[in-house]
Amino acid sequence: MPKVTQKYKDESFDKILRRFKNQCERAGIVKRVRELEHYEKPNHKRNQRNQELKRTKKNNLRRADRMEMHRKQTQRTR
Repeated sequence: MPKVTQKYKDESFDKILRRFKNQCERAGIVKRVRELEHYEKPNHKRNQRNQELKRTKKNNLRRADRMEMHRKQTQRTR
């Protein structure tokens, strides 16, 4: 748990709170709380992970095709 103390005597509460929020964000506390906010069934997690992999593979194939076409076009012009 992040701990924040006053840096100097007249430091405002807003500045202290902002530093605390930033430390919580960096520690990953906010992300973890949002993940645990709603229960997600294991099947749903697995399905989302598979969909993400599917999208990634599809995008990589498109990118590779585009690079291949670009390479062929530059070879033709030389």
